[in-house]
Amino acid sequence: MNVAILLVALAIGGLLALSPRARGSDAWRATVTPLSSIMGSGFLISAPLLVGATGAYAPLAMGGLLLVAYGIGSMLRFNIRWAERDADGGADAAEHRLHRGHREGTQPHWTFGDRQWVRRIERASHVVLAGAYIISIAYYLQLLSAFVLDRFSAHDPTAIRALTTAVLVTIAAVGATAGLRALERVETYAVSLNLGVIVALLGALAAHALGLIARGAFTLPALSPGGDRWHSARVVMGLLIVVQGFETSRFLGSAHPREQRVRTMRAAQLVASVIYLVFVSLMLPLFDGHDYGTDVTAIIALVTPVAVVLPTLVFLAAIGSQFSAAVADDAGCAGLIRTIASGRLPSRAAYALIGAATISVTWCTDVLSVISLASRAFALFYAMQCLVAVLTATHEHHPVATRWRVRVLGSLLAVTSLGAAVLGVPAG
Repeated sequence: MNVAILLVALAIGGLLALSPRARGSDAWRATVTPLSSIMGSGFLISAPLLVGATGAYAPLAMGGLLLVAYGIGSMLRFNIRWAERDADGGADAAEHRLHRGHREGTQPHWTFGDRQWVRRIERASHVVLAGAYIISIAYYLQLLSAFVLDRFSAHDPTAIRALTTAVLVTIAAVGATAGLRALERVETYAVSLNLGVIVALLGALAAHALGLIARGAFTLPALSPGGDRWHSARVVMGLLIVVQGFETSRFLGSAHPREQRVRTMRAAQLVASVIYLVFVSLMLPLFDGHDYGTDVTAIIALVTPVAVVLPTLVFLAAIGSQFSAAVADDAGCAGLIRTIASGRLPSRAAYALIGAATISVTWCTDVLSVISLASRAFALFYAMQCLVAVLTATHEHHPVATRWRVRVLGSLLAVTSLGAAVLGVPAG
């Protein structure tokens, strides 16, 4: 099985990274950006933290998160169609695509005349998103550092913060001097490797489960939720970051037309939903009663009995996916900050500001608390975007059924997202 797993991971990763057809496809690029962001956000931590919070109900909790995320995604897709207009403007060729997208695609593009509330909410949501990006960058790189140090059996929070700081300084320096396009090639290969490892991991877990069934040894451990139901629900709210990432399609307008972004965001969310549900379900038999609920690197220990090669592959995917996600969010945040500053802030200063802010977040949090903090920040952004959709549906000329669907669903999702922003707590 070890050889098969390795071959599958390398074959899929190589195909995605090197295939001219895949790399030259606009639709594929528009799909893989939100897909890789969703998978990079929480695939590695989802099963241990959800099982720790909800026990054997982890697949249901995962399904709930995915359902809410898909609903929010439908509101963002409505906004792509109706709350945007194309914005012209040049972009530095050295800019990362998300930097360029945020800087161009978030120019004042609100088409509602004197509808000041919509304009203000949209602008405020971009400020919130910039803050969410800063927190998520700290999260990605703290998680990366935790995986690296775990290989050396080092779990000291200070060491994790120190390594995270070193990586943050490096990214900020590269962004300020050369632009993050210098790191985009690494990001492309990291995303491809991550998707290859995910497919190989799912195949290995399925083969392991089928083998247990064939031997009559398949059992589910007695997994109880950690704490009372209300606390478990609040922990799940604090894990919204796990399914975050689809909003990147909202800001790819400089590279992809509206309808393509709508279709590819929907496809990315559906594919990610299937992967997450299958993954969490197949992981359940591997839990042995040990409390993994606060161990963000627990997946390494959990997959070790399945195949010898899996821990190394998962480790490499963790490093690549977290680094590429941090680079993408750093670039997107720089574009947002320059937009908020009306272009008066140079790229160099934006990257320096982001570096300083993320280092501050790193030293004020730990891995578990920054996960919850990032989830709450994105939940607030989603609440504001749902409100934008509700107000847009109220004022634009849409069929009555569409107006009511968006207004009712958007209002419910705005309240749900706001609840997650206020009530979400860290695992443990």
